[in-house]
Amino acid sequence: MLRYLAHGPRDLALTPIDVITRFNWEFYANLKGGLRPTEAAVEPGPFVFRPTMWIFPPERPHGWVSHASIDRLVCHFSSVPDVIREACAERGFLSVELEPADIEQLRALGRSLEPHYRSPTPASLLLFDRALIDLSLIFLRGRDFGTALPLERVAVERVERAIEWYLSHLHERPTLEALADVVHVSTAHLRRQFQLVYSQSPHFVLTHLRLEKAAELLATTRDTLDVVARRSGFNSASDLCRVFRRRFKAYPNEWRTHVGGSEKPADQIERLIARVDPQTAAMADQRKRLKSAAAPRRRGHAGSRRAHF
Repeated sequence: MLRYLAHGPRDLALTPIDVITRFNWEFYANLKGGLRPTEAAVEPGPFVFRPTMWIFPPERPHGWVSHASIDRLVCHFSSVPDVIREACAERGFLSVELEPADIEQLRALGRSLEPHYRSPTPASLLLFDRALIDLSLIFLRGRDFGTALPLERVAVERVERAIEWYLSHLHERPTLEALADVVHVSTAHLRRQFQLVYSQSPHFVLTHLRLEKAAELLATTRDTLDVVARRSGFNSASDLCRVFRRRFKAYPNEWRTHVGGSEKPADQIERLIARVDPQTAAMADQRKRLKSAAAPRRRGHAGSRRAHF
């Protein structure tokens, strides 16, 4: 989904863009003039006068400064294809030099997207998706893809990324459609990925995550049921009670009275879940194994600095 669009001339010499963390993926194409990205902990490099496009992931703070006036296209997207995400995870931000045909394509892209960004129509979402694909293909041009990723690994990473985002937005009660948008797949494809990884539907897994969060809050806080329900993604306290009772054979307040003593709340919760709902407990164990398997590879990406794509 396109979250921000800007194109045309801009002078960042007098009013540079400060180093900040953005909430979306930023594609910044400098079509004419001198531009360089700035980062708080990195010595500024020289201005880049060749037409260049950069991609910055949401978690990487950066800013921009120009030598004089530039001609640019800036697009922010809520998600990107997995191959772009993988490259950023390995190498930091990405950059690619633009060819003359790219420059004309990007100028035309900015003009065509402008009316849809200002006044979206039902067709606008398709145009935004096509723009993201076109921009991504510029980065992927000439890249060797001789080794394909195993489907299982792609599924695991996509599902775990969806789950991580879901857990951080529980209070917003996100829909499956929003979740699919985050990982850039259709809802039908996301359902298949959940089945492949957990042998369960997204509804079952996401309900488990909400119940797991509710059980944690019941064990570690004195929040009312209304607050627990809101923080764990349920519509209301009555909704929480109904789902909690059906899954764990006990109402939330009854559960709360069972969690105590010297045992850590997390261990107590896992033990109780295993006793009343073995299927959910098995799925939780599967999540632990998947996250443990992914941890070494993710740590290997830590500390990656500036790199060209």
